[in-house]
Amino acid sequence: MATALAFAVPEGSTVRESLEGHYGNPLVRLTRRVEKRPGIRTVWSHWVAAGVPAAIAQDVEARIDQEGVLHFRLDKQAAFRERLELAQDSDPIDVRLKLIAYPAKPAEARRVAHAILAEAP
Repeated sequence: MATALAFAVPEGSTVRESLEGHYGNPLVRLTRRVEKRPGIRTVWSHWVAAGVPAAIAQDVEARIDQEGVLHFRLDKQAAFRERLELAQDSDPIDVRLKLIAYPAKPAEARRVAHAILAEAP
């Protein structure tokens, strides 16, 4: 999982969190948070080269929540094999992008998302 996450999000440091499943089974959640502009640009360029923005642009309206967060899921197994593609199964890498929009309203976040995705080749 760490290898797939590092390929899917090539910036930021990995945080490991131990959790417990419904039946008491141990779970581990790995997260990466990218906040600085150079890191964001690196990750976005990586995703653009793989065609991720074009794939999520088709149903962007359904991917934005009321807080202005754009959601999509990457295939973990494909990322492990150093390919980026949207997930089709139930074991994905969950990606959440907080969109900066002013005023901070869902309609403005959707406008920003459309603009960003339209700029990606």
